[in-house]
Amino acid sequence: MSTEVEKGLKKLVEYTRLAWNRGLTESTGGNMSMRVGNEIYITPTGFVKHFITAEDFVVLNLKGEQIRGKRKLSSEYRMHVKIYNERDDIKSVFHAHPRYTLIYAINHAEIPIDTTPENLFMLSNIEYVPYYMAGTDDFADAFVPGLRKGKDIFLLYNHGVTTCADSIEGAFAKLESLETCCFVSIMGSIVGEICHAKPVKISDEDIKQFLDKLAK
Repeated sequence: MSTEVEKGLKKLVEYTRLAWNRGLTESTGGNMSMRVGNEIYITPTGFVKHFITAEDFVVLNLKGEQIRGKRKLSSEYRMHVKIYNERDDIKSVFHAHPRYTLIYAINHAEIPIDTTPENLFMLSNIEYVPYYMAGTDDFADAFVPGLRKGKDIFLLYNHGVTTCADSIEGAFAKLESLETCCFVSIMGSIVGEICHAKPVKISDEDIKQFLDKLAK
């Protein structure tokens, strides 16, 4: 095992456990991966992520063929393979079922990101994906239009969310930031009903100023 793979797996183990421990996915749900060269390292199927170790990961090639690993690969491997084949810039993929994000997913609702600058910075690239049966080629293919538009966060109707980044930390950060955004939005609306108020969005002018500053 190369030093790059060893370091990457150590980090992937840490962030996969962190996702489970923070309640960003449930039971055996979710799957996480990284790409190193022409190989994909992915969590196995039916595994509670709190207990994951480097030895539990399954290794695929870019054709989706298992080439190493003692466990059975995730049923969602087609999605990961499709994403990595479409975008060379993506090095890690996190797929999960965070509870507050799921509320938006089952309602087919748009997530309001224009409430904090952090949301605008982290979550401006959301693609909304119609329902397809998980683990199928149709489901994997549904990511292609968004990937080709440069999207890296995918809200999956009646299913969950997938985040992509050029690093493991980046994929995790987008996942947790999205869940925080959804939690605050839902709780803000509930409190607003009680207090006869509603969440206030950042003005279009302030959004433009913020985005212009980021572009510099």
